[in-house]
Amino acid sequence: MRSIPDVYGTAWFRRFNTGCLIFLVGCVCACTPLVRGPDVVIGTGSPGGTYYPLGGSICRLFNLETENGTRRCAIVPSSGPVEIIDSLRSGRIDVGIVPSDVLVDAVAGTGAFTSRGAYRELRVLFAGHADAFTIVARRELRIHGAAELRDRRINMGSPGSGERVGMERIMAALGVTRADFLETHELSLAEQSRALCANELDAIVYEVAHPNGLIQDVVRRCRGGLVDLSGPAIDEILRQHAEYEHATIPGGTYLSNPEDVHTIGVRAVIVTTTKLSDVLAHDLAKDVFENLEIFRRLHPDFSLLSIADMIDATDRSLLHPGAARYFQERVWVR
Repeated sequence: MRSIPDVYGTAWFRRFNTGCLIFLVGCVCACTPLVRGPDVVIGTGSPGGTYYPLGGSICRLFNLETENGTRRCAIVPSSGPVEIIDSLRSGRIDVGIVPSDVLVDAVAGTGAFTSRGAYRELRVLFAGHADAFTIVARRELRIHGAAELRDRRINMGSPGSGERVGMERIMAALGVTRADFLETHELSLAEQSRALCANELDAIVYEVAHPNGLIQDVVRRCRGGLVDLSGPAIDEILRQHAEYEHATIPGGTYLSNPEDVHTIGVRAVIVTTTKLSDVLAHDLAKDVFENLEIFRRLHPDFSLLSIADMIDATDRSLLHPGAARYFQERVWVR
């Protein structure tokens, strides 16, 4: 019986095979159209937070209203609002979502941006939902107010996060420093929940809309309770900083808190820079506001947003000219 030659091991076949591969790759490269990048890139928070679906909802409506797919929007996650501002400054993103207190610090060059300097080119498109600064402590410790956190093990929030910015401002208002706590940590939202449940921390911090699933889980599984943030020091924060607002977490929102819990809140703000064209800024605002009913249904935290909430909660002096033109067309601003 004749044996079949092992052509697959011969040099001529390898040369033939390689030539065909190069030919095919060349054909694919020549025949496949180049895919251009998105026209707008929106920086959001982590996938587990609310800023991620907020950015996704804005992109969804922008893409929905773009005829024949001629313009596209995409989102990218981030580690927090400080990174968002840095990404806007470097041009890695076109639009970002940050809390109102971080925006004010970035424009003024204060807080986390002291070493970076003021970023005067930031502009606002519109505002989103409100988030409440929330401290959850182990229930058996019976911590009722922020002043009672002294000599406790607390989480400050991860570097660059909204929680960290709020915690540092509240500490300053109360006249406390890290030395006043038994331990301070810089954990992420997921890590701090695990640490509280493991009795490695006495109190953890969130900046979220309520009800919130992470807090619900900590309250149910780990006997967490919300800490009230009220009193003269908190009133002074509200008096000096217009970027904060009163916030109340209604009693019964969580099993551990039958009574209302008072705190302060920030707004999610959709920001960009002077580099974004007036046309794109106009269309981003228009595509959201013209589809506001759809937008409200895309996430529970957006369900109660009104036009007034989304325009009046912004600093008019920072409003992007393109967004301002759309609001003027609708006679919502003058």
